[in-house]
Amino acid sequence: MFLAAIGSAASIGNALSRIIWGGIGDKLGFKTAMCTLQAIFAMLYIVMYYTQAGKWGYAIFVFCLFFCVGGSFSLLPAATIRSFGTLHATANYGLVFTAAVVGSLLNLLILNLTINHGMSQQHVQWIVASFLVVGLINSAFFKFRGCPCVNRRGERSGEYGYSSVPYSD
Repeated sequence: MFLAAIGSAASIGNALSRIIWGGIGDKLGFKTAMCTLQAIFAMLYIVMYYTQAGKWGYAIFVFCLFFCVGGSFSLLPAATIRSFGTLHATANYGLVFTAAVVGSLLNLLILNLTINHGMSQQHVQWIVASFLVVGLINSAFFKFRGCPCVNRRGERSGEYGYSSVPYSD
């Protein structure tokens, strides 16, 4: 019953986090929000293993981890639109979202390899945290270039759904 309550609370936190991280992304910009999100996520993965906080501490960690998962799903659609424009935004985001599927499968493969070779849960958490740090570095150096295909065809910027609004990052 306790784990079911944790799962329910984490799902609520995931839903609320999308609104909160969306507001943070709007206020601070994509790079700052995504780098902060990934830094918190990596820290939670590392600290969780070393903390002996009991069942309530575990509940807080799970809630916070799900809060971070929702944040990435809140920030990535806006980044996709800023990168590729709105003309085919749903198809483009579908392709970007496919990275989550590939990442989940890669996580599963790494988990199986580490367990089959006798590595501990600590190793798995450090590997996942290192992927988050790589994502943080990628986000920090990511440059939005807009949608070049619209301007190449001779249409004005802003036509066909591409916004030329200046952004903070």
